[in-house]
Amino acid sequence: MKRLAGIAALLAAEFSGAPAAADELAMDGGVTGVYQYARDDATDAELGGSLDLFLHLPYRSGEWLVYVEGSTAPDDDGVSMRFPNANADAGSVTDGRGNASIQVSELNYTFNVSAKSTVMLGLVDPSAWLDRSRRANDENQHFLNESFVNNATIEFPDYALGGVYRRLGDESLPEITLVITGSDGLGDLPSRSYADLFDFSQDGRGVFTGLGASWVRKRVSIRMGAWLRSDDHDVIGEEPKTDINYGAYAVLGWYADDHAIIVRGGMANERVSPAARFAAIAYERQSPVGLFGIGLARTFVTGDGPAADRADGTDAEVFLRIPILSGTAHVTPSIQYVRNLELGAAPVASGSSAVVAGLRLRWNF
Repeated sequence: MKRLAGIAALLAAEFSGAPAAADELAMDGGVTGVYQYARDDATDAELGGSLDLFLHLPYRSGEWLVYVEGSTAPDDDGVSMRFPNANADAGSVTDGRGNASIQVSELNYTFNVSAKSTVMLGLVDPSAWLDRSRRANDENQHFLNESFVNNATIEFPDYALGGVYRRLGDESLPEITLVITGSDGLGDLPSRSYADLFDFSQDGRGVFTGLGASWVRKRVSIRMGAWLRSDDHDVIGEEPKTDINYGAYAVLGWYADDHAIIVRGGMANERVSPAARFAAIAYERQSPVGLFGIGLARTFVTGDGPAADRADGTDAEVFLRIPILSGTAHVTPSIQYVRNLELGAAPVASGSSAVVAGLRLRWNF
């Protein structure tokens, strides 16, 4: 799954104006199963699953967070391998050989520096703190497609060693978030080794840093920021030249009663990033039957640089999340149209497109 740790506490803080408080060990999480079928002769139907477990332990003036995550492995010719955007939850945890696995994805401590500022240190998830919204940031509860979970141009590391500084906003000042981690997280390392996270001397390793500002009101939220990843990236079409990757993003949210609209945009260094620009819009409405969502996203690689002869990617999704078991679980049928970026290279799925039907079952505990 994509970066759920910290979101529950984040939303509580966003609506209450202060970090969530607790006085004893708290546990929450869930189990997700997803079945997807693509109307494409070269793609097999796929059934996958994931497990999330969050442990919150208050200690002194702060809180420990432990996030344990597990998942099945993607099928070689399955939907999530040929159309990776179609399921942001697929294969979120695999071992060094690509098999199903379970891991501690986050282990960190949050210091309450003051009434309005916190510092989190340890194994953290950068994408939980930048490019976020009240909706469409959780593939287990909202959109399943990756393009509606995070901005395609932001090259987030996987769970990485580092820290997060957060200062809450008020009526006159924005919320400020600063993230600094290693450029390579657990999922970025071929070995999936915790020991390798500490080996900052490896060639090509660097840091990821992002700075975001948020203005949050009852009906409107505006978030914008910039990021940089300093590890070596091959310049597209000019190997062996290398460069760093960097970019900027913005998220606009509008909320009214049972309706929500989220607009995302972003850009990255076109010299090294296949996803040079990104734009998405998503709409959600709470109906008597359940939560309805529809979204459209484009990832642009065209331009004047080395990627000028490549084709853009497109993602569209419609879903209806229907509560069951007194609301402790839900079932979500969905239809997607997915067109991969045309990279013009070896991957057989480059530029491929398909209609993908899916069914997600989620049980929260």
